[in-house]
Amino acid sequence: MKKLMFAALMLLSTSAAFAGDSEPLKAILKAQSYAEAAELIKANIGQLTDNAEKAKAYDKLYQLAMKKVSAEQGVQLENQTNQQMGKEGNKAVDEKGLYEAVGQAFDAAEEIVKYDNMPNAKGKVKPKYTGIADELYPLRGQLINGGIFYQGAKDDANAYKYLARYVDSADEPMFSKFDKSKDENLNEIAYFATYYAYQNKDYKKAEKYAEYAVKSKDRGKDAKQLQLAIMGAQLNSRQDSVAYADKLAGIYAQDPDNDAVLTTLTSIYSSLGMQNKAEEIVNAALAKNPNSYGALVMLGQFASQKKEYDKAADYLSRALALAKDDNAKIAINASIGQCWFYKAQDRVAAVKGVLSPAARAQFNEVYNKAITYLEAARKLDTLKEQKSSWAYPLYGCYYFVKGPQAPETLEVAAIAGVQ
Repeated sequence: MKKLMFAALMLLSTSAAFAGDSEPLKAILKAQSYAEAAELIKANIGQLTDNAEKAKAYDKLYQLAMKKVSAEQGVQLENQTNQQMGKEGNKAVDEKGLYEAVGQAFDAAEEIVKYDNMPNAKGKVKPKYTGIADELYPLRGQLINGGIFYQGAKDDANAYKYLARYVDSADEPMFSKFDKSKDENLNEIAYFATYYAYQNKDYKKAEKYAEYAVKSKDRGKDAKQLQLAIMGAQLNSRQDSVAYADKLAGIYAQDPDNDAVLTTLTSIYSSLGMQNKAEEIVNAALAKNPNSYGALVMLGQFASQKKEYDKAADYLSRALALAKDDNAKIAINASIGQCWFYKAQDRVAAVKGVLSPAARAQFNEVYNKAITYLEAARKLDTLKEQKSSWAYPLYGCYYFVKGPQAPETLEVAAIAGVQ
């Protein structure tokens, strides 16, 4: 009897040791599409017997995603080969489907690696899917292509998702054996990921990506400006602002020719009520370099705040001659135009009674000077992205010089949103 019971126990033990896949896993493995497999995993993940089964389930998902990737890449390769051989005709490539599948493959791979490195039913960690990194790593380039594809489609959310994933994947544990210092695209793609993260107020991610982006040969300078913007966007108190200014001061000491740091630092000091310190810094910068763009811009701004419009316009005109891009030229032209507009407005407001023709002619001269610069800003600002800086003062100038019903006045009034 004892022998019989012992034999029965042995039989049960053997059955458990060689048990096959669970029924939920079998259903998942029979799935014919990614969507079907994903839905089955979502519904049955809690019913899978152990981490090994979960890894196997996600491997099915991974294989289905890779099947789509391989099919579309095969079409791309065939088209390229035909083009090289001078053959006509290209087969259609499902680009969106390709990039979706690439993203799905990365999603599934992360889950495979996660469960594959967890204890199995016996409490042991025995990774089985160690080759997945070698298969997946070359696909990282498709994440860049996907980001570009979605940029073209004006889908910023997915553009950010794919470009950020490219950067994030450089630090994925599964890819640790690959030398990211040899990744020639990492730093440049990180710049775009930083920009999107900043736009989305995802500051923690933005800071991470910026660490790579500042190393970019072509975009390092722009990335440093983004870093400053990211830091500045997270100021919630005066204490934060003071700490930010102190950090900027340290950066400026190391890089005194950096206009972005100079203007940001002195703007912060000014906003903190430390105007003397701000002006001391810009005056020192201008004394060292009479063509310091940042110093001229800030001195123009400070003079304008004090209503010293002639002095402000002089500083800003000198800065305008040094401006290198259209955005800067728009801003400075608009600022100079504002100087002359507000100078004229203040003088008109001080006049009591009706203006004489001679007085009006004098004011017209100043308003027309403002119009020259404001129209220059308007002409450069083809997309009207900076219209808030030039549209209303330009309307005010035309209103005085041309009259409220003049075509120029009505045209600019519509742009400025004046009723």
